[in-house]
Amino acid sequence: MPLLLSRKTACGFAALLLAFAGCGSKETRALLQPPQALGLVLADEAARAAGAKKQVAVILPDASWGPSSIAEDAFRAAMKKQGFSVLDVKVADLGDPMRSRPGLKAADFIEALDKSAGAGAVVSFAGAPLLQQGDAARLRPEQHPPVLVVATMTLGTVPGVANDRVLLASLLEAGIIQLAIVDGADTSAPPAAKGDADSELFAQNYRILRRSN
Repeated sequence: MPLLLSRKTACGFAALLLAFAGCGSKETRALLQPPQALGLVLADEAARAAGAKKQVAVILPDASWGPSSIAEDAFRAAMKKQGFSVLDVKVADLGDPMRSRPGLKAADFIEALDKSAGAGAVVSFAGAPLLQQGDAARLRPEQHPPVLVVATMTLGTVPGVANDRVLLASLLEAGIIQLAIVDGADTSAPPAAKGDADSELFAQNYRILRRSN
């Protein structure tokens, strides 16, 4: 049985919304800067994963979760700047984060992969797929583009899907996803290059999980 967003996490997001409401403009900018850095770093990772193919497919939460996020907008702008097109292959119904345990359904993920055959990489802003054993057996990593997952509690002004680390580890080990971005500072990350404020801000708030770690 896959593990989804816990009630504790949903309550944490509700608290975050209250924090936004209670902050002044300076404090709000400080809260929104990390998701922007996330989108920029994610774009660099997606570009590397895609290689010569100049198209990246994305999986998004549906409109019930709100408008496009800070992370998504930053990602799209950075992809365009690097000469990539972004194709929306699936807008997924994840459920209500305040009423249920949301997640990316296996059928939606598999449909997205089927529509991404010509892309260089697939990026999910809807968290990791909630696959059962039979679903995983149907997927051959060599037959679909690399999959990059954003599994953070928030994408800025809208919620994200902070998947359980055990689920992410199993998907990484199986090669179904290539990497996952999760909450929490990465103390092992090398120092960012001088002037690279986005990478430094990213490392202070997020970390990248790969198969090797």
